[in-house]
Amino acid sequence: MIGVDKALNELVIANRILANENVVDAYGHVSVRHPKNPERFFMAHMLAAPELVERADILEFGLNGEPVGDSRRQDRDRAKRQRHSDE
Repeated sequence: MIGVDKALNELVIANRILANENVVDAYGHVSVRHPKNPERFFMAHMLAAPELVERADILEFGLNGEPVGDSRRQDRDRAKRQRHSDE
């Protein structure tokens, strides 16, 4: 099992690779399950274009799609997060 740091670094890389290969556009998203908590996942916040995602852009979410411990407003993007939480 990989650690959280490696998972977050891989998520940043995945965003950039998929954007470079035109698999996702500016509105596409990549997520990864939390390696130690199956009830959570990580995904870049909705204002970060995949080709520009940095580690600081990654947020943690619960399976209900709600951000965990982040004060940024994400209400308008709830449906997008819900798709990732259902996977």
